[in-house]
Amino acid sequence: MRQKKGPQHSEVAACLEPKRFGRKFRFPNVIPTLFVLTLIAFQSTFSETGIKKKEYSNSIIHSEQNVQNEKTDEVPKKENEESKPEKPIPKFGFFTDFYYAHNPYRGSSRENRYLTQPSRWDEFNVNLAYVDAKIENDRYRGRVALQFGTSVNANYKNEPNSDQNSNQFSVRNIQEAYAGIRLWKNLWMDAGIYFGNIGLESWISHSNWNYTRALALDYVPYYSSGIRFSYRYSDKLSFQLHLMNGWSNIVETNRDKAIGTQIEYKIADRLKIVHNTFVGNEAPDRERRQTRYYNNLIIQYELSEYFILAISGDAGIQRVPDPGVNAYRQWYIGTFWMTWKPVETFRTSVRLERMYDPDQTIIQTGTKNGFLTSGATLGFDYIPDENSMIRLEGRYFRSYDPVFDYHKTKSKEEKFLVFSVSIKI
Repeated sequence: MRQKKGPQHSEVAACLEPKRFGRKFRFPNVIPTLFVLTLIAFQSTFSETGIKKKEYSNSIIHSEQNVQNEKTDEVPKKENEESKPEKPIPKFGFFTDFYYAHNPYRGSSRENRYLTQPSRWDEFNVNLAYVDAKIENDRYRGRVALQFGTSVNANYKNEPNSDQNSNQFSVRNIQEAYAGIRLWKNLWMDAGIYFGNIGLESWISHSNWNYTRALALDYVPYYSSGIRFSYRYSDKLSFQLHLMNGWSNIVETNRDKAIGTQIEYKIADRLKIVHNTFVGNEAPDRERRQTRYYNNLIIQYELSEYFILAISGDAGIQRVPDPGVNAYRQWYIGTFWMTWKPVETFRTSVRLERMYDPDQTIIQTGTKNGFLTSGATLGFDYIPDENSMIRLEGRYFRSYDPVFDYHKTKSKEEKFLVFSVSIKI
């Protein structure tokens, strides 16, 4: 719908229209007014454009400054991350080993005379239980473990009780407590109480092919108190050097210290050899020095991942305590292991051993020929997973002299069965 033209519009049109009929062409007074309005509009448009340009330029400057600030904030953050690496998180674990050992011919005592595991007959009990915390990275490592059980009482009973601050009762519940620092590329130093270096079997039954310990392992140090240097030369060759208080003792018994070594060499992918030694004085300060020298050699061969053979030979000599006599007592132990794991959940292991200690340096029997004993062990393990295990094991000993308890007398033989359930996390 069109709009009607107002009077002002007609007047403007009339003014803009040139006069004809010979009169001169003349603009009216409205022209200056239009010129002024045009200048005002142009000025306002220019001002708005300038403000927008200024705001845009300011926004660019602020955004660039923010980007620079973010970059400057990120630089020290990365530097701090490199200078302060993340601390390793401690790993906590526990182990419990419940057992029942049946000896049909035991005497009146329930104590096992010669073994630490099992150490009690016909009794439901805890062989070993511990809780531990360990930490390790490429610069330092350490472990603290507190332990309890019948094997602990049996193994630490030879620790002295004469001192008040350090004695059998203050140290026997410490399984391990050491701190380790990497001194060089593959060189570590561990200081404290740690597992011993001699023998194939471990103090933890869960880690062994057989539940009970071989005679060769029950009569060498399960633990040491001192400083251990370990160096890995390559994937095949490694060394250890130990400076210790003595032979299986935390509480010191004399002024001397003992030395231990280990050399482990992997000849092939499935064949390795380990040599362990110990040298130390085992006599109190009031007695003549009785230096003990001990050698342990282990050869282990893996026929396959599930079938492994191992053999060890142990020889020890110790100077006699008699003044003026330059002689040494000797003892020898030979052990053979075979383990077979046909399926993931089942394993069977056999162990044969023979110990000869005629001078009763390690085992005192009070008999004419000392401890001259052979033994055989057969074990069956059900392993539902790597953290749990149910075990049944039978063991047989025969000695040259009657050294084993048999009701109210002594016997040359001993037979017993052990049932065990263990969990290791």
